[in-house]
Amino acid sequence: MNEDRKLADATLVCTCNDLYICDIVEAIDTGEVDYREILALHGLQPRCGECRPHVEALVSEH
Repeated sequence: MNEDRKLADATLVCTCNDLYICDIVEAIDTGEVDYREILALHGLQPRCGECRPHVEALVSEH
C-alpha cells in the first residue's frame, strides 16, 4: 500500500490495484459483497490485503 497516494486521494481505496470507492460501490450495486468477488468483478486480485478492511466497511455502509 502506498500511503502517500492514498492520502493524496481520499477516494483511492487500493493503491496496489488502483481501486476507488466508485469501483467498489459499483460492485456492491451489482450484488457483490465479498472482498475477493468485488476485486474480481474489476479483473483484479488481492495483493497486500491492506485495503480489505476499507472495502468491507464500504460493503457494511451500503
